[in-house]
Parts: sequence; structure tokens; C-alpha cells
Amino acid sequence: MIFVLIPSSAKANENEPREPVAWKISFEGNEEFRGMVLNQVIATSRPPLLRKIFGRHSEFILNETELRRDVVRLERYYQRRGYHNVQVRYEIEERRRDWRKNVTFYIREGSPIRIASSQIEIDADKQTKQEIREARDFIRSQERHDFREGQRYQLIRQPDVEGVFRERLENLGFAWPEVSIEADVDSAANRADVTIKLKPNSKTYFTNFEIEGDLTVPERVLIRQTDIKVGDVYSRRQIQASQRSIFNHHLFRFATITLPEQEKDSTLTALIRVREFPLRTVEASIGVGREEIVRGQAAWRHRNINGTGHRFGVNARASFIEQRVGTNYLIPYIFNSRSSNVTSVFGVHRLEPSYELFQAGFNSGLIFRPQRNQTASLSYEFSINEELSRDQGVELPDSVLNYNISSITLSGYYSEGLSRDQRGWVVQPSAEFSGTFGEASFTFQKFNLDVRRFTPITNSLTFAKRVNGGIIFYSQDESLPSNVRYFTGGTNSVRGWARQRLGPSLPVFSEDGSFSEYIPIGGRATFAFNAELRQQLTQIIPNFGIAAFLDGGQVWRDLSSIDERPVQFGAGGGIRYQSPIGPVRIDVAYKLNPSNEDLNIYAGQNFGSNWDRIGIHFSIGQAF
Repeated sequence: MIFVLIPSSAKANENEPREPVAWKISFEGNEEFRGMVLNQVIATSRPPLLRKIFGRHSEFILNETELRRDVVRLERYYQRRGYHNVQVRYEIEERRRDWRKNVTFYIREGSPIRIASSQIEIDADKQTKQEIREARDFIRSQERHDFREGQRYQLIRQPDVEGVFRERLENLGFAWPEVSIEADVDSAANRADVTIKLKPNSKTYFTNFEIEGDLTVPERVLIRQTDIKVGDVYSRRQIQASQRSIFNHHLFRFATITLPEQEKDSTLTALIRVREFPLRTVEASIGVGREEIVRGQAAWRHRNINGTGHRFGVNARASFIEQRVGTNYLIPYIFNSRSSNVTSVFGVHRLEPSYELFQAGFNSGLIFRPQRNQTASLSYEFSINEELSRDQGVELPDSVLNYNISSITLSGYYSEGLSRDQRGWVVQPSAEFSGTFGEASFTFQKFNLDVRRFTPITNSLTFAKRVNGGIIFYSQDESLPSNVRYFTGGTNSVRGWARQRLGPSLPVFSEDGSFSEYIPIGGRATFAFNAELRQQLTQIIPNFGIAAFLDGGQVWRDLSSIDERPVQFGAGGGIRYQSPIGPVRIDVAYKLNPSNEDLNIYAGQNFGSNWDRIGIHFSIGQAF
């Protein structure tokens, strides 16, 4: 037996007269613009599917006066895009229920006005004309602007074309250019002749800086951060880069650079407005996760040591896996505003599945940021380490291992997208060289590469992929410390496995000689990948989303043992909630091809349970 629930209000009003509702809207004859685009032009709209099902159409009452206005809106939309002879009409058709109406707009686009000729006139001396016409950006704009020969003559594009050429002139040093467009339109012949007139006026040079805002650093420190010097040629691109550079400085929370009212000659005054952060701040945060259980951190910062703009900080971070305390000193300007130096002194205690680590040392790194989406760094680290085996029944490689790490690391970062939402490619390579200066206990070379790709399929669906791998070259006989070796598996890695549990492992026995568990020992080569579909559910449940993923990876003792261990896979899904502190994530994964070690099977006997195939992960932030 099937029961159908019908809202009582809908049943009561079924036979009562109703106001007409625009149930369906369609377009006929629209060859240039899709119906999806034209729907955004008109005011009349139809109820979405869920509102149709639940009978909530009060906001979609059909109004013929508004339909006539929609006809005008559509005609103007076409006319401003070159279709001066467009004709639009509408028809209303009743459906089975007479209060439901189908609205169809019939469009006769006609022939558009085409640009038959397009020329650029420059009102300047011969040398200036040559400089402008030979400029690479100007040539590119000349070849691509919307008013070039053969294009539709669209009045709506005129501000864009004027803006493009004005920007090109400003980037060539002309702060006060004049740009205008003249068009001779023949409607009968559907043609237009366009002339773009450019008057660059005089080239300008930075001669003075005015500063607004209370500064705790000398003005020269602020001006130096702009990378602009007195006598430099003006450039709009440089102004924008300088503004970002000030904004990226840790001391300033707000920054703008504008050109105040002034004589339009070859001299130029720039106005810099800034607002500083508080000089001293204390920050604290706390979070939870499946692996770290509880994690918290606190930091104190002084943003302007002795009026130099340098920053000094003390920080502490603790969880059930790692406890870390340290200090850091930031010099924000080394060679230019894109280079900085950070030196830190730290102490660390880590508790991993197979080992416990005590570490103390310092790190000094030079960071260079040539572009907004590119970063390179060169750092040196020296640390004293004491590593202990978590279980006295196994040597990894010794019960207690004392060693020094002295290494130089080169790393890079590239992100294709600059928006807050992840888009395009992200590439992160690194190379570590230990023992360069002879202070290290172990001499090795470690190379890592992490590549990510975020592909939007629809406005709410994203396909995210990641591949990462690494290799350690080490020629000595003894084993490397666990802290140097690779481990994988966990919340942000292959999610069918717990933290560091995927890869080579050794059995551990209790005091009576019975099997207890397997513990990971890591290796010198690793590979992992993640593929994840992320679907936002904002239109149905605000701030919620779901994900489905396939992960895979492996760790090998070295390159020669790759054939001994196949890549292992985990698949699953999860829920996402976009909270004020980031996406809260719950993932459940299933091991597709677990090994005996993964299932706690030793000597043919099963010491595990069905739960050994499942990984449950809870954290804040995306997996990658």
C-alpha cells in the first residue's frame, strides 16, 4: 500500500481561483545568447522544483505589465551588444491547470553591426608613438580588444576598451592619459568604422610621497616597502604591487596608494594611507581531531622591535602527538620587499606510533616571493635529537638513538589560482641536503614533490587531485632515524589507515611472547595520491557539503624493494561543514586491499576485527 501526503492547505484551495504563476519560461530564436543568460536579464521568474512540489509559488505571480517591461529589457540587452534591429514578443500558454502558465519569448535577432575598420590614433611626438606601439602589452591589447575589425560593435564594451588602453598607457609611465572612441555607424549597411584616440600626455616620475596614518616606524621604512624610489617612472602596475607589498607586511593591517589632486605634469606625488596592527598581541586557539585528539596553541608577538619593523614572537603548541615551544625573529626586508628572513629556536617532543622524539635546535631561512603565487625558500637547520623506541621488544634501529641533523633545504611553492577558493594547479617541490658542513650524524639527500589540481566541474562541484612522493638517497650501512624516514597514512594522507600505519611494519610481542600488534618502521621511498569529489550543498543545507574519495599509497624500505609492496587503496566519503574557523570534516574510509599487517594477522592467526578495515577521521580543514 502506498500513501501520498498532500499538504492540507493545498487540498483546501485546490478548487479555489488562483492567481496565474509563471510555471515555465522559454526562449525561441535566440541564437547568440543562451536561455540561461537571458533568464538573468528579465524580471519574470519561475519557481524552482522544490517550491513547485510544496506549493510555494506566491513570489512567482505572473504580471503582464512586467512581461512588457521584460520585452524592453531583452531588446536593450541585444541592442547594446550590436543587434540594433532585434524584435521581441511574448506569448502566454495555459497548462492543464489554468493557473499555471508557460511564457515564451520569441526573438528575432536580425543582423548585427560589424566593425568594418578599426584604427588607433596616438596624439604624441614620433618617439613617444614608437615607444607605445612597440610595447609588448600594447601590441597584445591591439590584437585582442573588443573594437577590432570584424567584431560586433557593442556599445556596452566601450568602457572596457577605453579602460584597457588607459591602463596600457599608465603602465608605460603616462599617469594622465586621455582615451576616447569615435564610431561612424551605418545602420542600413550594418557596419561601423571605429577610431580609438589616445593622448598619453607627458611621462611622469615619482618625486614625492605623502603619508597618512600614525606610524611607529620611520617613514623611510614604509616607503622602502613599496619598492618605489624617487625618480622612478610611474606605473599603475607598480602602484598595485606596492600596495600589496605594504598590505603583506606584518605591521600594517590596511594600505592604499593613490594619486591626489595635483598638477598634471611630469612630476608626481603619491599618497600612502596606512593603519597598523596593535604592536603587541596575544593569540590562542584550540581544536580537536581524530589523531591529535585535542590541540591548542598560544603565541605572543611584538611587531616592531626598536622601531625597525622587525617582529619577535614566542609560541607554544601542544597536542597528544606533539608539543613544541619556540621563538622566532622576522626581518621583513632583506634585498627588497619580496625577500625576508626568519630565524627560530625550538624545542619539540613528538610521540609517534613507533618512536618518541626529543629535539632542540634552530632554523634560519631566506624567503623570496617573486610573484603573488610563487614562493622560494632556502633554509639551514641544526638540531640535537634523542629518539626512543616506543616498544622495548623492537629496535628502530636502536632503543635509544642520539644524533644531530644539519641540513640545507630548498623549497618552492606555486599556485595557479589567487582566489580564496582552490582552483588550478598547486606545485610544491623541496630538496634537503644533510651533512653539508660535517656537523650531521647522517649524510643523506631527500627529495619531495607534491602536486595538486583543483578542477571546478560546476559552481558547487569540484574535483580535487593530489599526487606526492619522495625519495631519500643514503649510502651508509646503518639505518636512518625514524624522524628522517617516510611514513604515510592518516587524516591528511591515505585515509583508510590510521596515522603512519601504511607501509612496512614489524610485529611486537608482549612479555609472555604472544603477539601484541604491528608497528610501522617507515622507509626511504614513498608515493601517495588522493582523488576527491567535493559537492557543496549550500542551496539545500547552508554551509554543508559532502565528499567521495579514493586514496592510495605505499612506503618502501628503499628503491630496490618497490616490487615487494604494491600500492594500497582506500575509498570512502565524508561530510563537510563550513564553520567560521574552517571546514569541519568527518571522513570514513575502507581499505580495499589490506595486507595481513593491516588486519593484525600474524602467523596465519587473526588477532584483529572487522574494524581494522575501516578508518574514521575527524578534523578541521580539507584533507589537501
